Amino acid sequence: MKHLTLALTTSFLATACATQSPRIAAEPTTSVAQTVPTVATTSSALVTTTPVSSLDAAATVMNWQTQQLPRIQTLADNSAKLRDSVATLCQRLKADQLEQARKDWKSTYAAWRTVEALPMGPTLTRRTAWQIDVWPSRSPKVEEAVRLVEKDAPIADSVGAAAQGLPALEYLLWGDDRAKAQLGRLHFRQRCQYSVALAREVATESAGLLADWQTFERQQYDTETGRQAFEEAVNLIASSLQNLRDKKLARLGSSKIIKQAARQDFDAWRSHQTKAGLTATLGTLESIFLAPGPNNSPSFVDRLAAADKPLLAQHLRDEIRIAREVLAKLPEDIAQAGSRNPIALKPFLDLIKRLQSLVELQVADAVGITIGFKDSDGD
Repeated sequence: MKHLTLALTTSFLATACATQSPRIAAEPTTSVAQTVPTVATTSSALVTTTPVSSLDAAATVMNWQTQQLPRIQTLADNSAKLRDSVATLCQRLKADQLEQARKDWKSTYAAWRTVEALPMGPTLTRRTAWQIDVWPSRSPKVEEAVRLVEKDAPIADSVGAAAQGLPALEYLLWGDDRAKAQLGRLHFRQRCQYSVALAREVATESAGLLADWQTFERQQYDTETGRQAFEEAVNLIASSLQNLRDKKLARLGSSKIIKQAARQDFDAWRSHQTKAGLTATLGTLESIFLAPGPNNSPSFVDRLAAADKPLLAQHLRDEIRIAREVLAKLPEDIAQAGSRNPIALKPFLDLIKRLQSLVELQVADAVGITIGFKDSDGD
Protein backbone atom coordinates (compact mmCIF):
# COMPACT_ATOMS: atom_id res chain seq x y z
CA MET A 1 0.00 0.00 0.00
CA LYS A 2 2.92 2.35 0.77
CA HIS A 3 4.40 1.85 -2.69
CA LEU A 4 1.00 2.55 -4.28
CA THR A 5 0.83 5.84 -2.35
CA LEU A 6 4.27 6.84 -3.64
CA ALA A 7 3.29 5.96 -7.18
CA LEU A 8 0.16 8.08 -6.90
CA THR A 9 2.20 10.94 -5.46
CA THR A 10 4.59 10.99 -8.40
CA SER A 11 1.70 10.50 -10.83
CA PHE A 12 0.01 13.61 -9.39
CA LEU A 13 2.93 15.79 -10.44
CA ALA A 14 2.75 14.55 -14.00
CA THR A 15 -0.97 15.32 -14.34
CA ALA A 16 -0.54 19.02 -13.58
CA CYS A 17 0.73 19.43 -17.16
CA ALA A 18 -1.52 18.45 -20.06
CA THR A 19 -0.04 16.54 -22.98
CA GLN A 20 1.22 18.79 -25.69
CA SER A 21 2.94 18.67 -29.04
CA PRO A 22 6.14 16.78 -29.13
CA ARG A 23 9.38 16.69 -31.04
CA ILE A 24 11.13 15.73 -34.22
CA ALA A 25 14.77 15.12 -34.92
CA ALA A 26 16.38 18.20 -36.36
CA GLU A 27 19.49 18.73 -38.42
CA PRO A 28 22.68 18.88 -36.39
CA THR A 29 23.91 22.29 -35.44
CA THR A 30 26.95 23.61 -33.70
CA SER A 31 26.14 24.40 -30.08
CA VAL A 32 28.31 25.51 -27.22
CA ALA A 33 26.49 22.90 -25.12
CA GLN A 34 27.57 20.10 -27.45
CA THR A 35 31.03 20.21 -25.94
CA VAL A 36 29.71 19.30 -22.50
CA PRO A 37 32.33 17.82 -20.19
CA THR A 38 31.36 14.39 -19.02
CA VAL A 39 31.60 12.83 -15.63
CA ALA A 40 32.70 9.26 -15.57
CA THR A 41 29.78 7.14 -14.43
CA THR A 42 30.44 5.60 -11.07
CA SER A 43 30.56 1.89 -11.58
CA SER A 44 28.32 -0.52 -9.74
CA ALA A 45 31.44 -1.99 -8.19
CA LEU A 46 32.19 1.32 -6.53
CA VAL A 47 28.65 2.42 -5.67
CA THR A 48 27.17 -0.57 -3.90
CA THR A 49 23.46 -1.15 -3.39
CA THR A 50 23.83 -1.84 0.30
CA PRO A 51 21.63 0.76 2.06
CA VAL A 52 23.51 3.16 4.29
CA SER A 53 22.75 2.75 7.96
CA SER A 54 23.91 6.09 9.36
CA LEU A 55 22.01 8.56 7.17
CA ASP A 56 19.53 10.41 9.38
CA ALA A 57 16.39 10.50 7.21
CA ALA A 58 14.41 12.62 9.66
CA ALA A 59 17.15 15.26 9.92
CA THR A 60 17.48 15.33 6.13
CA VAL A 61 13.76 15.92 5.62
CA MET A 62 13.69 18.63 8.29
CA ASN A 63 16.58 20.36 6.50
CA TRP A 64 14.58 20.29 3.25
CA GLN A 65 11.52 21.68 5.01
CA THR A 66 13.56 24.48 6.54
CA GLN A 67 14.93 25.35 3.11
CA GLN A 68 11.47 25.37 1.58
CA LEU A 69 9.81 27.88 3.90
CA PRO A 70 11.74 30.96 2.63
CA ARG A 71 10.90 29.97 -0.95
CA ILE A 72 7.21 29.89 -0.10
CA GLN A 73 7.52 33.21 1.73
CA THR A 74 9.02 34.72 -1.45
CA LEU A 75 6.17 33.25 -3.51
CA ALA A 76 3.59 34.79 -1.17
CA ASP A 77 5.34 38.17 -1.18
CA ASN A 78 5.76 38.27 -4.96
CA SER A 79 2.23 37.12 -5.69
CA ALA A 80 0.86 39.86 -3.40
CA LYS A 81 2.84 42.41 -5.42
CA LEU A 82 1.45 40.88 -8.61
CA ARG A 83 -2.10 41.13 -7.29
CA ASP A 84 -1.59 44.81 -6.48
CA SER A 85 0.19 45.71 -9.72
CA VAL A 86 -2.50 44.07 -11.88
CA ALA A 87 -5.19 45.95 -9.94
CA THR A 88 -3.28 49.20 -10.49
CA LEU A 89 -2.84 48.40 -14.16
CA CYS A 90 -6.58 48.01 -14.61
CA GLN A 91 -7.25 51.27 -12.80
CA ARG A 92 -4.84 53.37 -14.88
CA LEU A 93 -4.22 51.36 -18.08
CA LYS A 94 -0.83 52.92 -18.76
CA ALA A 95 2.26 51.34 -20.36
CA ASP A 96 4.30 51.75 -17.17
CA GLN A 97 1.71 49.83 -15.16
CA LEU A 98 1.67 47.03 -17.74
CA GLU A 99 5.45 46.70 -17.53
CA GLN A 100 5.26 46.57 -13.73
CA ALA A 101 2.60 43.86 -13.85
CA ARG A 102 4.75 41.86 -16.25
CA LYS A 103 7.79 42.28 -13.99
CA ASP A 104 5.80 41.06 -11.00
CA TRP A 105 4.45 38.14 -13.02
CA LYS A 106 8.02 37.08 -13.86
CA SER A 107 9.15 37.23 -10.24
CA THR A 108 6.08 35.29 -9.09
CA TYR A 109 6.60 32.68 -11.79
CA ALA A 110 10.28 32.23 -10.83
CA ALA A 111 9.34 31.95 -7.14
CA TRP A 112 6.75 29.30 -7.94
CA ARG A 113 9.30 27.29 -9.93
CA THR A 114 11.57 27.17 -6.86
CA VAL A 115 8.68 25.89 -4.75
CA GLU A 116 7.37 23.44 -7.33
CA ALA A 117 10.71 21.61 -7.42
CA LEU A 118 9.89 20.05 -4.02
CA PRO A 119 6.08 19.95 -3.76
CA MET A 120 5.94 18.19 -0.42
CA GLY A 121 3.60 18.74 2.52
CA PRO A 122 0.88 21.38 2.08
CA THR A 123 2.00 22.10 -1.50
CA LEU A 124 0.85 18.59 -2.34
CA THR A 125 -2.18 18.32 -0.06
CA ARG A 126 -3.54 21.74 -1.11
CA ARG A 127 -3.00 20.84 -4.78
CA THR A 128 -1.30 24.21 -5.22
CA ALA A 129 -0.08 23.35 -8.71
CA TRP A 130 -3.70 22.93 -9.78
CA GLN A 131 -4.61 26.24 -8.19
CA ILE A 132 -1.98 28.48 -9.76
CA ASP A 133 -0.12 26.62 -12.50
CA VAL A 134 -2.18 24.26 -14.61
CA TRP A 135 -0.23 24.13 -17.82
CA PRO A 136 -0.55 24.59 -20.73
CA SER A 137 -3.15 27.32 -20.79
CA ARG A 138 -5.63 27.24 -23.68
CA SER A 139 -6.21 30.61 -25.30
CA PRO A 140 -9.82 29.84 -26.37
CA LYS A 141 -10.61 28.74 -22.81
CA VAL A 142 -9.16 31.96 -21.41
CA GLU A 143 -11.21 34.03 -23.83
CA GLU A 144 -14.33 32.12 -22.80
CA ALA A 145 -13.52 32.78 -19.13
CA VAL A 146 -13.15 36.49 -19.89
CA ARG A 147 -16.72 36.57 -21.17
CA LEU A 148 -17.98 34.88 -17.98
CA VAL A 149 -16.18 37.01 -15.41
CA GLU A 150 -18.08 39.21 -12.96
CA LYS A 151 -16.57 42.15 -11.13
CA ASP A 152 -15.13 41.35 -7.68
CA ALA A 153 -16.53 37.82 -7.87
CA PRO A 154 -14.55 34.57 -7.52
CA ILE A 155 -13.69 32.81 -10.74
CA ALA A 156 -16.69 30.73 -11.73
CA ASP A 157 -16.61 26.98 -11.14
CA SER A 158 -17.48 26.51 -14.80
CA VAL A 159 -14.13 27.98 -15.84
CA GLY A 160 -11.80 25.11 -16.63
CA ALA A 161 -8.36 24.69 -15.11
CA ALA A 162 -6.68 25.46 -18.45
CA ALA A 163 -7.97 29.05 -18.16
CA GLN A 164 -6.65 29.77 -14.68
CA GLY A 165 -3.46 30.51 -12.79
CA LEU A 166 -0.20 32.07 -13.85
CA PRO A 167 -0.21 30.67 -17.42
CA ALA A 168 -3.62 32.23 -18.15
CA LEU A 169 -2.51 35.56 -16.69
CA GLU A 170 0.65 35.37 -18.80
CA TYR A 171 -1.56 35.11 -21.89
CA LEU A 172 -3.55 38.19 -20.88
CA LEU A 173 -0.40 40.23 -20.20
CA TRP A 174 1.59 39.17 -23.27
CA GLY A 175 -0.83 37.55 -25.69
CA ASP A 176 0.18 35.17 -28.44
CA ASP A 177 2.90 37.04 -30.37
CA ARG A 178 1.09 40.33 -29.75
CA ALA A 179 2.76 41.73 -26.65
CA LYS A 180 2.47 45.34 -27.82
CA ALA A 181 -1.26 44.99 -28.44
CA GLN A 182 -2.16 43.84 -24.95
CA LEU A 183 -2.50 47.26 -23.34
CA GLY A 184 -5.19 48.20 -25.83
CA ARG A 185 -6.96 44.89 -25.36
CA LEU A 186 -6.99 45.38 -21.58
CA HIS A 187 -9.21 48.43 -22.10
CA PHE A 188 -12.03 45.93 -22.54
CA ARG A 189 -13.52 45.91 -19.05
CA GLN A 190 -14.04 42.16 -18.66
CA ARG A 191 -10.53 41.39 -19.87
CA CYS A 192 -9.06 43.49 -17.10
CA GLN A 193 -11.53 42.12 -14.56
CA TYR A 194 -10.44 38.58 -15.33
CA SER A 195 -6.77 39.55 -15.07
CA VAL A 196 -7.46 41.01 -11.62
CA ALA A 197 -9.35 37.86 -10.61
CA LEU A 198 -6.51 35.59 -11.74
CA ALA A 199 -3.86 37.58 -9.87
CA ARG A 200 -6.05 37.65 -6.76
CA GLU A 201 -6.53 33.87 -6.84
CA VAL A 202 -2.78 33.25 -7.17
CA ALA A 203 -2.06 35.57 -4.22
CA THR A 204 -4.78 33.95 -2.10
CA GLU A 205 -3.50 30.44 -2.70
CA SER A 206 0.11 31.50 -2.07
CA ALA A 207 -0.85 33.12 1.24
CA GLY A 208 -2.78 30.03 2.29
CA LEU A 209 0.16 27.82 1.36
CA LEU A 210 2.50 29.96 3.46
CA ALA A 211 0.22 29.76 6.49
CA ASP A 212 0.01 25.97 6.22
CA TRP A 213 3.76 25.64 5.69
CA GLN A 214 4.58 27.70 8.75
CA THR A 215 2.83 25.00 10.76
CA PHE A 216 4.13 22.07 8.71
CA GLU A 217 7.76 23.25 8.87
CA ARG A 218 7.75 22.82 12.65
CA GLN A 219 6.68 19.19 12.39
CA GLN A 220 8.95 16.74 14.19
CA TYR A 221 9.64 13.18 13.09
CA ASP A 222 10.55 9.98 14.83
CA THR A 223 12.58 7.31 13.07
CA GLU A 224 9.62 5.73 11.27
CA THR A 225 7.74 8.86 10.24
CA GLY A 226 11.02 10.49 9.21
CA ARG A 227 11.81 7.53 7.01
CA GLN A 228 8.39 7.69 5.35
CA ALA A 229 8.65 11.44 4.76
CA PHE A 230 12.16 11.01 3.36
CA GLU A 231 11.06 8.31 0.92
CA GLU A 232 8.16 10.42 -0.33
CA ALA A 233 10.42 13.46 -0.73
CA VAL A 234 12.99 11.57 -2.80
CA ASN A 235 10.19 10.35 -5.06
CA LEU A 236 9.02 13.94 -5.49
CA ILE A 237 12.56 15.03 -6.33
CA ALA A 238 12.82 12.33 -8.99
CA SER A 239 9.52 13.50 -10.49
CA SER A 240 10.76 17.11 -10.51
CA LEU A 241 13.80 16.03 -12.49
CA GLN A 242 11.50 14.27 -14.95
CA ASN A 243 9.39 17.41 -15.35
CA LEU A 244 12.51 19.52 -15.79
CA ARG A 245 13.51 17.57 -18.90
CA ASP A 246 10.11 16.59 -20.18
CA LYS A 247 6.72 18.06 -19.37
CA LYS A 248 7.42 21.73 -19.92
CA LEU A 249 10.08 21.41 -22.60
CA ALA A 250 7.81 20.12 -25.34
CA ARG A 251 8.56 16.58 -24.13
CA LEU A 252 11.89 16.77 -25.90
CA GLY A 253 13.40 14.70 -23.11
CA SER A 254 11.16 11.73 -23.88
CA SER A 255 12.14 9.08 -26.39
CA LYS A 256 8.46 8.25 -26.97
CA ILE A 257 7.59 11.43 -28.87
CA ILE A 258 8.27 11.87 -32.57
CA LYS A 259 6.34 14.97 -33.68
CA GLN A 260 7.56 18.50 -34.24
CA ALA A 261 7.75 20.76 -31.21
CA ALA A 262 6.32 24.27 -31.39
CA ARG A 263 7.02 27.30 -29.21
CA GLN A 264 3.70 26.95 -27.42
CA ASP A 265 4.79 23.51 -26.19
CA PHE A 266 7.34 25.18 -23.92
CA ASP A 267 6.52 26.55 -20.49
CA ALA A 268 6.37 30.38 -20.24
CA TRP A 269 7.03 30.86 -23.96
CA ARG A 270 4.92 34.04 -24.23
CA SER A 271 6.99 35.87 -21.59
CA HIS A 272 10.29 34.30 -22.75
CA GLN A 273 10.83 32.96 -19.24
CA THR A 274 11.40 29.28 -20.03
CA LYS A 275 15.09 29.47 -19.16
CA ALA A 276 14.40 31.45 -15.98
CA GLY A 277 11.96 28.75 -14.86
CA LEU A 278 14.47 25.96 -15.52
CA THR A 279 17.16 27.89 -13.66
CA ALA A 280 14.88 28.39 -10.65
CA THR A 281 13.92 24.72 -10.49
CA LEU A 282 17.49 23.50 -10.89
CA GLY A 283 18.58 25.94 -8.19
CA THR A 284 16.19 24.37 -5.70
CA LEU A 285 17.31 20.86 -6.64
CA GLU A 286 20.92 21.91 -6.18
CA SER A 287 20.12 23.24 -2.70
CA ILE A 288 18.27 20.06 -1.79
CA PHE A 289 21.39 18.01 -2.38
CA LEU A 290 24.20 20.43 -1.58
CA ALA A 291 23.00 23.05 0.93
CA PRO A 292 23.77 22.53 4.63
CA GLY A 293 20.98 22.44 7.16
CA PRO A 294 20.22 24.66 10.17
CA ASN A 295 23.23 25.55 12.34
CA ASN A 296 25.46 24.34 9.52
CA SER A 297 24.32 20.74 9.90
CA PRO A 298 25.42 18.39 7.08
CA SER A 299 23.92 18.60 3.60
CA PHE A 300 22.46 15.52 1.93
CA VAL A 301 25.68 14.81 0.00
CA ASP A 302 27.73 15.31 3.17
CA ARG A 303 25.53 12.78 4.92
CA LEU A 304 26.04 10.37 2.03
CA ALA A 305 29.79 10.82 2.19
CA ALA A 306 29.82 10.30 5.95
CA ALA A 307 27.79 7.12 5.47
CA ASP A 308 30.53 5.51 3.34
CA LYS A 309 29.19 6.78 0.00
CA PRO A 310 31.80 9.43 -0.91
CA LEU A 311 31.93 8.51 -4.60
CA LEU A 312 28.16 8.80 -4.98
CA ALA A 313 28.22 12.12 -3.13
CA GLN A 314 30.88 13.49 -5.46
CA HIS A 315 29.01 12.16 -8.49
CA LEU A 316 25.93 14.15 -7.45
CA ARG A 317 28.01 17.29 -6.97
CA ASP A 318 29.62 16.94 -10.39
CA GLU A 319 26.41 16.25 -12.32
CA ILE A 320 24.58 19.19 -10.73
CA ARG A 321 27.48 21.55 -11.40
CA ILE A 322 27.70 20.54 -15.06
CA ALA A 323 23.92 20.80 -15.54
CA ARG A 324 24.00 24.34 -14.14
CA GLU A 325 26.89 25.31 -16.43
CA VAL A 326 25.24 23.87 -19.54
CA LEU A 327 21.89 25.52 -18.77
CA ALA A 328 23.62 28.90 -18.38
CA LYS A 329 25.00 28.59 -21.92
CA LEU A 330 21.64 27.84 -23.56
CA PRO A 331 19.90 30.63 -25.55
CA GLU A 332 17.83 33.04 -23.51
CA ASP A 333 14.74 32.22 -25.58
CA ILE A 334 14.78 28.47 -25.13
CA ALA A 335 11.29 28.06 -26.59
CA GLN A 336 12.29 29.68 -29.85
CA ALA A 337 15.61 27.82 -30.06
CA GLY A 338 14.11 24.46 -29.06
CA SER A 339 11.24 24.66 -31.54
CA ARG A 340 13.58 25.54 -34.41
CA ASN A 341 16.36 23.14 -33.51
CA PRO A 342 15.53 20.64 -30.76
CA ILE A 343 18.99 19.08 -30.92
CA ALA A 344 20.41 22.26 -29.36
CA LEU A 345 18.75 21.31 -26.06
CA LYS A 346 19.86 17.68 -26.11
CA PRO A 347 23.04 18.08 -24.00
CA PHE A 348 21.07 19.69 -21.18
CA LEU A 349 18.25 17.17 -21.41
CA ASP A 350 20.74 14.30 -21.37
CA LEU A 351 22.38 15.72 -18.25
CA ILE A 352 19.07 15.97 -16.43
CA LYS A 353 18.20 12.44 -17.48
CA ARG A 354 21.52 11.24 -16.06
CA LEU A 355 20.85 13.10 -12.83
CA GLN A 356 17.35 11.63 -12.64
CA SER A 357 18.73 8.13 -13.17
CA LEU A 358 21.36 8.76 -10.52
CA VAL A 359 18.64 9.66 -8.01
CA GLU A 360 16.27 6.86 -8.98
CA LEU A 361 18.87 4.10 -9.12
CA GLN A 362 22.05 4.76 -7.18
CA VAL A 363 20.77 7.18 -4.55
CA ALA A 364 17.56 5.22 -3.98
CA ASP A 365 19.51 1.98 -3.64
CA ALA A 366 22.09 3.57 -1.37
CA VAL A 367 19.49 4.87 1.06
CA GLY A 368 17.21 1.85 0.74
CA ILE A 369 14.04 3.40 -0.66
CA THR A 370 11.63 2.54 -3.47
CA ILE A 371 10.93 4.84 -6.39
CA GLY A 372 7.36 4.75 -7.68
CA PHE A 373 6.35 4.32 -11.32
CA LYS A 374 6.48 7.42 -13.53
CA ASP A 375 5.59 8.27 -17.11
CA SER A 376 9.25 8.27 -18.13
CA ASP A 377 9.84 4.67 -17.08
CA GLY A 378 11.05 2.84 -20.14
CA ASP A 379 12.68 5.89 -21.74
